Amino acid sequence: MTQRKWLLQDAPPIPRSMRSTVDGDGGSPSGSTPGNDRVRTAGIAGLEKRGLEIRKNNELVIGSAFEDLEALMASAKEIVALAETFARQVNNSGSGAGSSEANRLLAESASQLGLVTTKDVVGGSSSESLYISELARNLAEFLTDDARGILKRSGGIISLVDLWAMFNRARGGVELVSPLDLEKAVRQWEKLQLPVRLRTFKSGVMVAQGADRTDESTVKAILAWMKDLHEFPPDREVAWDWREFGRGVTAQDAAERFGWSIGVAEEELEMAEERGVLCREEGIEGLKFWENFIDTGEGLSPAQLEAKAAKEAQAVMYKALKDAGFI
Repeated sequence: MTQRKWLLQDAPPIPRSMRSTVDGDGGSPSGSTPGNDRVRTAGIAGLEKRGLEIRKNNELVIGSAFEDLEALMASAKEIVALAETFARQVNNSGSGAGSSEANRLLAESASQLGLVTTKDVVGGSSSESLYISELARNLAEFLTDDARGILKRSGGIISLVDLWAMFNRARGGVELVSPLDLEKAVRQWEKLQLPVRLRTFKSGVMVAQGADRTDESTVKAILAWMKDLHEFPPDREVAWDWREFGRGVTAQDAAERFGWSIGVAEEELEMAEERGVLCREEGIEGLKFWENFIDTGEGLSPAQLEAKAAKEAQAVMYKALKDAGFI
């Protein structure tokens, strides 16, 4: 049979079944684009699939991070053990100035590596003074570290009890420091000229604070706070003129204002009272401290200072007139 090619050229294309196209060898229907795959994953199913991919990726990242951290911790433990081995070898090889110098260099090397200084590293009981000195430096660095912000969060002052607990917690169970060793170490701060100092209150409470912190600066801060209370009305109506006299504050109020512990707040308020800046009121609401308006000048309100100056001027004028014989 003769084929009429001119008819085949003008004939429409043969229709093809969509089922055969989809079920074929991975072919796509005519007119399909690569973007159709993304359309199929849209909606809730697409969000679930994307969330699953993110979770799997996070698991891989966290897993690799923990592996690196465990390797770092294992290396640090090996270095500490190696330093302790060197210290024992130095102590067994001899004694005297050479051994002390070797222990000192070993302790400095451990400190520069960021390792915890232990008694074994510096040579045990034979080098207790060196251990105390290195512990003093570690404590000072712990307090002034900006990343930890120990002093900043504590209002610039922290009790030795709190410091002892926080320092041992940060050491992670490696050679915990005894309270006696900690007290010996903090007493070396001034001798070693470190940026922190030990302070003992009248009651015997010992605290650590910055070397530049003084009682005068603390009193000034407390007095400025008390002055600010003249500008803000109290929570409830009071019988006195709060604009002139302000209001009383408790140790809890001071602790919340400056970030101190309750014990430190009590000591600082009593210190300001001894300097004549504050006076106390003991009532049914507990112990409160007020701005001292009974003083000879310091702490008086502006109106009282003006009245006091006028009274003194009147007394001077009266005395002058009396001496001149006019009175």
